[in-house]
Amino acid sequence: MYLKYTLMFGLIALAMFGGYVVTGHTLIWNTDALNQHLPLMAKYREIVLNWLHHPFSSHQAWSWQMGIGTDTFQVYSYYTIGDVFAYLVLLFPAAKITLAYQVIIVLRMYCVGLAFIYFAQHFDFSDRVILAGTAVYMVNSYLLYVAVAQPMFTTTFMLFPLLVIQVERVLKGGSAWPLTGAFLWMLVANYYLAFVVGVGTIIYLVLRVATHYRRALDYGKTLLKLVFATVTSILLAAVLLVPELLAVQNSTRAGAEFANGLKTYPLYYYLFLPKQLINGGDTTFMFWSALGLAAIVFLAIVYVYTRPRQYPLLAISLALSLVMLLIPACGAFFNGMMSASNRWTLLIYLPLAMTVCVLLQNVPTLDQRTLRIMILATGGYLLVLLATYFFQNDDDLFVPVIFLLVSLMIISRAIGHPGPGSERWLLGVILANVCFNALYAALPYNGGFANDMLTRGQYQAITSQRYGGLNQGLAQKSFYRVNTISNNDIINSLKMYNDLTSGLNAVKSYYSLQNKYVGAFSRSLGNVQYQSNIPLNQLDDRTVLNNFLGVKYLFVQSNGDNATKIPAGYTLDKTTTPIINYDQGQPSNAKTAADLTTIQTSRYTTKNAFPLLYWQDTAISQATYRKLSATQKERALASGVVVAGNQVAIKGLKKANLAGEVKKLTATLISNRLTPVKASQLVQTDPDETYRLTFPDLTKKAVAKATKGSELHVDVSSIKFTPFSMKEELAYEAAHDQYMLTNPGSTYNAKFARYQNWRKLVLKGAPDKSFTITLTSSKGEETITQPKQSILSFFKLVTDGSLNLGYFGGQLPQSVGVTFSKLGTYRLKYTVEAEKLGKQYDQQVKTIQSHALKDLTFKTNQVSGTITTNRTGILTSSIPYSSGWTATVNGKAVKLLRTNQAFVGLRLPAGHHRVVLRYHVPGLTLGAKVSLVGLGWTLMSALATLVFKRRRAK
Repeated sequence: MYLKYTLMFGLIALAMFGGYVVTGHTLIWNTDALNQHLPLMAKYREIVLNWLHHPFSSHQAWSWQMGIGTDTFQVYSYYTIGDVFAYLVLLFPAAKITLAYQVIIVLRMYCVGLAFIYFAQHFDFSDRVILAGTAVYMVNSYLLYVAVAQPMFTTTFMLFPLLVIQVERVLKGGSAWPLTGAFLWMLVANYYLAFVVGVGTIIYLVLRVATHYRRALDYGKTLLKLVFATVTSILLAAVLLVPELLAVQNSTRAGAEFANGLKTYPLYYYLFLPKQLINGGDTTFMFWSALGLAAIVFLAIVYVYTRPRQYPLLAISLALSLVMLLIPACGAFFNGMMSASNRWTLLIYLPLAMTVCVLLQNVPTLDQRTLRIMILATGGYLLVLLATYFFQNDDDLFVPVIFLLVSLMIISRAIGHPGPGSERWLLGVILANVCFNALYAALPYNGGFANDMLTRGQYQAITSQRYGGLNQGLAQKSFYRVNTISNNDIINSLKMYNDLTSGLNAVKSYYSLQNKYVGAFSRSLGNVQYQSNIPLNQLDDRTVLNNFLGVKYLFVQSNGDNATKIPAGYTLDKTTTPIINYDQGQPSNAKTAADLTTIQTSRYTTKNAFPLLYWQDTAISQATYRKLSATQKERALASGVVVAGNQVAIKGLKKANLAGEVKKLTATLISNRLTPVKASQLVQTDPDETYRLTFPDLTKKAVAKATKGSELHVDVSSIKFTPFSMKEELAYEAAHDQYMLTNPGSTYNAKFARYQNWRKLVLKGAPDKSFTITLTSSKGEETITQPKQSILSFFKLVTDGSLNLGYFGGQLPQSVGVTFSKLGTYRLKYTVEAEKLGKQYDQQVKTIQSHALKDLTFKTNQVSGTITTNRTGILTSSIPYSSGWTATVNGKAVKLLRTNQAFVGLRLPAGHHRVVLRYHVPGLTLGAKVSLVGLGWTLMSALATLVFKRRRAK
């Protein structure tokens, strides 16, 4: 059996991964794999090897290179610690890390098939039937995607069949130990996936008892065994679970809007959900409702529902799954009460594959009634697919429909002809179907997923040229961070969210869990680039924010967006060799090479970066701070310190002087119809209508002079957007279309135009609350965006934000362009502010730098230094606050403060002090103690089990 499976897997793997190979691609996705999975696996390999060589030395719990600093445990526990496959990388040398990553991806998929075979062998199925079910289980849109994009998700496809078998063992009166082991693997692998699979297992247990064991079960004994397995596995996994749960509670994920505010899905979701069942080459998921199985699955479902009493568990579970697919709240529940992501659908592939096994096993004994139902159901299904085809032309469905009809034809011919022939033919059709789906999804000219993969050698090229090579040779004598410019791609067309390979401390970071205080800090300063898993991003190119976080170097790509939007005080330090692209981006009137535009990467540097830790004796009370605008809060970082909680800590400190730092400007919004518009009630009825935001104050010489050398911000304190109804929007679209008919003899086909516009709006999910407001200045574009609810993990509720239009060394512009992306009513409250960055700011920075903690020393999980002060003040920092930090001053423990909303600080009296900050993983010690208790409990239970077995044997 396993030899047959291995041969079949070779064929499937060739189809699944061969498309990438023959087109020169790798199995490394250009987003999460590039930024997270592969570099983290490489880093974790170093950590494990270091631990093996030095098991009793202290190990890194805090990293300065993961964003502005983060707990490494909360990162690795999500991605690698519990992933048994990640440890196979130890078998490969460091130079072969990309090969190791890809080999492990293939091995994971092989094990998925093994798990299903182990599961299916508990039933009375022939080898061919099991192989057919395995092919269906392994090759679906979900796995075709996650195998290369989120490899750790493949573990759930191994876990769920094992959990079902072990639960069944307990229900039949068997031992609870195998279930305990499966639970332990589930809990250790990944806490998020453990929740999904755990809930799925509970649902299976309830349905199985209700449909089969309701009267025959020994409820007392069974409950004891289930409780034993659950409690024992939780105790053993506590060393990971306790710190992980604490990390989740203290992350930006906490408090997310349930289901992204959705009560129902958009209309297009319900329209296209039926075709998702057999559209195996589809990689554009709708709310993660992937499905995409072999076409015979449809016939298998129909067969099961012709005999619901014979297969009650399958019938009920599939019906329940359908209902759950229709309700956003179900997806949100499985997604940790956050977005309506149907990742839970990983659970339904097992029952769907089982329906195929059941059908194949019984094909020869089917009656004519069942065949007629199958034919009618197929006809109805094809009509539904035809209707969606006319709505959205999807050629991907052509071949799956052929496989569906071929499968139906073979089944019809096999009725009444017992023997292996039908199984053999249907297995061949299923293999051809899944192989086609796999190839279609991958090949760049079809499904196109290969286009999202790195090409061969690209990962190495990216890691060596992350900043055009300008990071090489930078001295690390003092602590500093680096950054890039917003939306400015140095590596072309790739989302470079993380930097784990250059050795520099980059501000930007992209992980599933991020420090909630850093997130709150970013949002309170109105950072429009904020995302829950990328809380700081590139700091929106703000001068004070970059300085505060110690950004000494900026890297900029000359042909990228916002290339001239350089913060104040950053001067050109070094560039790469200029390149001239004669075919793109050149002036039409160039006469000499000097007139041509060159392409290069530039490095800018500043002398205004704040120290990592510094002393301040001026403070801002919470009451004052709350009244400040986002821009004023940012500017105040150089003026004084804000302490969270009890204000006793700032008693005796001087009150910060915030006068004159930010100047408000009057602003008028004018339509391209040359009429002024009220921002508090802006009704956008024409999709092509644009606006200019003008600043009348800047026509006055005194104001223009006073605001020279300022950063220009538009602080939006309130945004409310109400989209038009479908009927209203169609009317406005029609009016616009007719307005654009300016030539003589033009006519307007109202019926066809209405259909086109309605179709366009439906496919976009309209009406919805998403929008984008874009402001354009000579420095580039700045946007504030309310994402669609279908964005899932990247969804955020936008009610305010501060748009940085750039630093202007000379006079500020007298107007900027404004566009609104959607038709509807916008209610905006905003102020335009000039953030002065002149002599006063420079002096504040010099004062801060002179108060830096001296002799800064970094050790594993520790930073220390000395400082002498002549009065009481607050030692503040840009080290993200966490309960894992502890501090001693002159050897005595002191209370930590949370300063400037998100950062470690402490109160220092006058005198000479040696300050030591140490980090430990919150909850790790408690979790380890609980796990030790669990280990003792497990050993005693195992001993008791052995004694009991021996006595029974006698």
